[in-house]
Amino acid sequence: MVSERGIDAILTTIASLTPAQQAVLRAVSLHAGPVTIADLAQECGLHVNTVREPLNVLVSVGLVERERMPVSGRGRPSWGYTSRTLSGPNSPTDLLRHLFRSTTRWIRDSSDDPVAAATSLGQYLGDEALAMAKVPDHLGRPVTDQFSLAEHMTKIRVFLTAFGFCAESHPTNPTALVLRACPFTDPNDTDPVAMAIQRSMLYRVIERTGGNCVHATLRHDEDSGTCELVLVSNRASAAS
Repeated sequence: MVSERGIDAILTTIASLTPAQQAVLRAVSLHAGPVTIADLAQECGLHVNTVREPLNVLVSVGLVERERMPVSGRGRPSWGYTSRTLSGPNSPTDLLRHLFRSTTRWIRDSSDDPVAAATSLGQYLGDEALAMAKVPDHLGRPVTDQFSLAEHMTKIRVFLTAFGFCAESHPTNPTALVLRACPFTDPNDTDPVAMAIQRSMLYRVIERTGGNCVHATLRHDEDSGTCELVLVSNRASAAS
């Protein structure tokens, strides 16, 4: 059953999920009908209790619904779980990635400098995302002692999560974020054109919100499929 919420609300909710919750949602979405926790645990290679917790979260946020399964034999009836979002190739996430895969291919085939074209597209994406969220433009803001990078990190993390990057605080670096998802590329996609779109959008967001106060660097971890967005305050260099 398709959720009655709009695609923007669905994407925002999906983006806020942890990797474990996203994995369970994908497993549920592969089934046309209700599936039990026991079957999901077997398919994911996990213990039932490990699947139960993220599944309960998915139910609470409205991405999955549960219903009583028909009784077969003795014992209590089991719960069956069904995805409330479109599954398979029609899911909001897959539709978005299809659009960007096609766009990436078109850029590569039609542009003399695909990476430059991708960089330009990423800047437009950043501008449009900021406009949609009504974020003030601080481009050209002078470096001052009043600027707080810590507060900037919190705002950027919330903003990027809302736009599908599943941003989390870095475990050891207080001025870095771990991006566990990307709204338009697969986690392990290292295509230079796709990466240029992603990198340019992120840099544009930092540039427009932090002005001259912040410098950003994006690092891709091929083993985990995640990215690290490292922010550095320009205040120290301005004072020296």
